[in-house]
Amino acid sequence: MIQRLPIGQLLVETNVLTPRQLDEALAVQKREGGRLCSVALRLGFADERALVRTLSRQLGVPAMVVTEVRPEAGGADLVPREVAERFGVLPARVFNRTLTLLMRDPADTAALNDLQFVTGKVIRPLVAVEGPLRRAIRLFYEGGAADGGSIDTNTPSPITPEVPPAPVAAEPLPEPGFSLDDLGGFGGREEDTDAADPRPRILAIDDDLSILRLYEGIFGPTLYRIHTCSDGATALDEVRRLRPQVVLLDARLPGLHGFEICRRIKEDPALASTAVILLSGAYRGWQMRADLMRHCGADDVLEKPFNLDHLGNRVTELLRNAAADRQNTGGTRALAAESLKFLNAGLLFLQKGELESAAAEFRHSIEHQPFAARPHFYLGKIHERKNERYEAMYEYERAVSLDTTFFPAIKDLALLYQNAGFVHKAIEMWQQALAVCPEPSMRQSIKDHLLRLL
Repeated sequence: MIQRLPIGQLLVETNVLTPRQLDEALAVQKREGGRLCSVALRLGFADERALVRTLSRQLGVPAMVVTEVRPEAGGADLVPREVAERFGVLPARVFNRTLTLLMRDPADTAALNDLQFVTGKVIRPLVAVEGPLRRAIRLFYEGGAADGGSIDTNTPSPITPEVPPAPVAAEPLPEPGFSLDDLGGFGGREEDTDAADPRPRILAIDDDLSILRLYEGIFGPTLYRIHTCSDGATALDEVRRLRPQVVLLDARLPGLHGFEICRRIKEDPALASTAVILLSGAYRGWQMRADLMRHCGADDVLEKPFNLDHLGNRVTELLRNAAADRQNTGGTRALAAESLKFLNAGLLFLQKGELESAAAEFRHSIEHQPFAARPHFYLGKIHERKNERYEAMYEYERAVSLDTTFFPAIKDLALLYQNAGFVHKAIEMWQQALAVCPEPSMRQSIKDHLLRLL
């Protein structure tokens, strides 16, 4: 049996708590109960991120800050509320056969076995501080975040850097053996093969075929060239290939979330003129609409079921006033542009080996676009260079949770788990990498590697 250091000892050794603070927290714990990290957080002795990193080091599993997780609504169907409260777990993400859970105690093998039996999924645990986790569980099952939004547990994120802006200059750094596209880059332009047709081009992206047929009936006959796509994983390729003037985008798609597709379109300078209308039956209300327009850069957000006349009018307005809209929606456009500026400034610093400056730029990019995966990926790179294994795991996990198809982050996380001796988790991540690997020869290499590990 693996002997683990007491969490109190680790908190002091890693300078998260002073010996005096530890004594005080232990006294409160003895008097009031609860877990030591939750007590320390409640007393204001340490922030949540430092505490979960220490828990990760103690237990040998990755960790997550509760406030930075966007639980998927489907998790509530797999894990009933009473089960979540009994075991102290929050369903965070469902991917194929895998269910990612935030857990107060990932070392509880009996709980893991029961959860695997209840859900029928392979459980992938992430440790979290129990206090914020308990609040998040309550909010999630009461509907506060069951639509996939982040959970506010009144625990602020410590990422608040202030860095001067830098010009957009660099593409993401290539990894040996990988192209820029492998790193989630912007991709190249494919020329319009039907330039002689003056009709505006519309791309409708929805996994509901009846909705796609409806779009074809509304927009297809004479005025527009209507194209359809039903899979989030291929949607970005279709946008880059077709260069539509308007994208009708379902918010919840298989393969890649509509929010991430919208964000990537708005980050790509070559697609800056593309108008995006997000449509959803789950994300409702004017506040959600404002948040999505701000964070994702959407030109409009409509609720399903939508009014056909209103949708047609919005498409017409966006096409007729495209130039004016680009000027008048400077808030959302500027936000995406600022995030990209900081991301590329960080890449320049990273190329020069100036790790601290690069990290500050990436964190500022996250501040402008909280749902962006790539800044977390590059922060993980920086932590790896500094031999900060668990911090790198944390950032890669965050990147993968934001974009489950982000191959470079999945691949690097698999390598990190493997090198750290977490063989089962490495196998799980290599399987996920295999599912989204963009290159046939690389897929075969991953298959061969998996066979050796198995």
